[in-house]
Amino acid sequence: MKFKDYIKIYENVLSLDVCNKIIETTTQDTFNRAGIGDEQIDTKIRNCWSKPLNKEFDKEVFTAVAKILDLYKNDFKYFELGLNAEDTGYIHLLYKSSEQGEYKKHTDHFDLFPRLLSCSFILNDNYSGGNFSFFDGEDEYMPPNKAGSAIVFPSNFCFPHAVLPVTKGERHSIITWIH
Repeated sequence: MKFKDYIKIYENVLSLDVCNKIIETTTQDTFNRAGIGDEQIDTKIRNCWSKPLNKEFDKEVFTAVAKILDLYKNDFKYFELGLNAEDTGYIHLLYKSSEQGEYKKHTDHFDLFPRLLSCSFILNDNYSGGNFSFFDGEDEYMPPNKAGSAIVFPSNFCFPHAVLPVTKGERHSIITWIH
């Protein structure tokens, strides 16, 4: 297997109805600038907005994460979570084309909170750009450019990735990590 084989796109894991409701019930003024690591703000590295997901959607997203974990375990027979595995909660991200919203190359692993798996749900598909780029641009993935889909990959140092600039519209997503 190759590293890129561990990057999976799963379609239709979150209903379009839930995706639309998440976006519709969120106002722009509830977002804050997204930080880096220790919450440092640097828009030259991470130029997007974030907020905790409205609690009313936790159950639907939790169920979708469970579905994704089952799919990932079926794809990789040696992938094990153990008894203490859980997600980190859900963050709603907003990338604006008017700001060339992006996140430069990084990994998702943290020393204080080790992460096993990264998961990004795409809530809408009426935008351009915002692709995931892995391995210094060698592999580029549409953020599964279909609302209700998710891209999943290991969080460790072997999977540096970026979210390329959004060039038209606004990209809404939810991120969580399994640890």
